[in-house]
Amino acid sequence: MQIFAPLIALVSLVAAAEGVCTGPNARTTPPAGAIVVDSTGVFAGSFKTVAEGVAKLSNTTAEHSLFLMPGTYQEQVTIPKLKGNLVVQGYTCDATSYASNEVTITHAMAQKDVPANITKSRNDYTTTLLLKSSNVKVYNLNVANTAGNVGQAIAMKVDGANYGFYACNLTGYQDTLYANKGPELFAKSYINGAVDFVFGLYAKAWFESCDIESIGKGCITANGRTNDSNPSEYVFNNARVFGSTPGQAFLGRPWRNYARVVFQNSNLSDVVNPAGWQTWNGDNNTANVYFKEFNNTGLVLLLTSAWHSAEFWRNLWLSRKSLERATSLPGGWTRPTCRLF
Repeated sequence: MQIFAPLIALVSLVAAAEGVCTGPNARTTPPAGAIVVDSTGVFAGSFKTVAEGVAKLSNTTAEHSLFLMPGTYQEQVTIPKLKGNLVVQGYTCDATSYASNEVTITHAMAQKDVPANITKSRNDYTTTLLLKSSNVKVYNLNVANTAGNVGQAIAMKVDGANYGFYACNLTGYQDTLYANKGPELFAKSYINGAVDFVFGLYAKAWFESCDIESIGKGCITANGRTNDSNPSEYVFNNARVFGSTPGQAFLGRPWRNYARVVFQNSNLSDVVNPAGWQTWNGDNNTANVYFKEFNNTGLVLLLTSAWHSAEFWRNLWLSRKSLERATSLPGGWTRPTCRLF
């Protein structure tokens, strides 16, 4: 009987581990009709790379589903324009937390690595995950660009319309998230970087209850709103902004002269420089820049104004509601309430 004792113990441990993944928030079984990606090839009919799985998505008006089994996928992935909606789900035992994610797409490439003869869209060549299709929902996925402190190196570029990202984890150093077109909703997700690591030109993006970590000296956002008719704005609501070195991070700088960014109801640790915001390489043409904070807490007292017009806050509220209608929350989540200030 002693011979079988270790085996019995192992079976018990496996059963216990599997029990963790049987709750209402577990996402461990591909839905019917999903394209399945499994780097081990164990799952019958699966594809070993994410790119292979994406290539098998049919371009019909039906909703598409891509389910990723646990693993680290070292590749660059482009999701082309599709006629139908797309849901991407990463395997997880707890869909409500990015800390439980078990699927990572990773690549290391910066602009310095792009051949010199390529002069257009050079950022795209560095991107780990490039989303060109619209109406996409992504759950429990880690996306990384591990090039490091060597210049522009994008983890994810969002370049269509109507996106929802839930419990996702985006890591890089400079230009981690290219939030270029939208609307976009990021909920309960993690984003890190050092230099302009949330940036873009046209996206209306709402970041709800996200963890934002500064890992080096620089600015969190670089919004590129080009003129008064450009809808772009970044709103961070109930965010946690943190890092290891006090004062190393600014909330943002204007990539273009009509930049618009708001941090509200958030916890700003002492990683945030008390000045709050920076100009773009000394350009003081900021008359049309809208950088504001409202009702934040934390260890840092910002020196900038916290007053806003009622009409602007009404527009933000309407923007958030439209983003919510375009997306959906996974099981076990409660939709965050929104107040009109």
